[in-house]
Amino acid sequence: MTTSDPSDRARRVNAGRDALAEIRAAEAARMLGLLVSSELPARAGEWLAAGVDTPNVRALAGASAEVTAGVRAALLAEIAGDTHQAPATLAEARAIHAETVIARMTAHPGAGIMEFSNSVTDDLSRRLRTLAARVFRR
Repeated sequence: MTTSDPSDRARRVNAGRDALAEIRAAEAARMLGLLVSSELPARAGEWLAAGVDTPNVRALAGASAEVTAGVRAALLAEIAGDTHQAPATLAEARAIHAETVIARMTAHPGAGIMEFSNSVTDDLSRRLRTLAARVFRR
């Protein structure tokens, strides 16, 4: 009987959790219109390697360059649903995206700041304009 190394099992569990978090972040980006779908097949291959193995992950990992962006995005939406990682609302998707961007900012400050500044949604902009109007109204 073979016993598995507990540290190896812990690494696999952590890799699976990281893959699920990445699926959740990718789906949030898709919902917000910020997804770069050309990167999805390679990312799906990483999800497979991390143990997230569903028919849709396999299909996305094997998607050729001829597969349209819409089909890749639809597969991602299915994967997020299959793995219970789909944000329920746009507000939740915004929060997930903001957390993802902020986490990247700490790892790569220059690139993260640019991505954060470029990913501000219309709703956040509207809220900031409303706040500024209230503060500076005299």
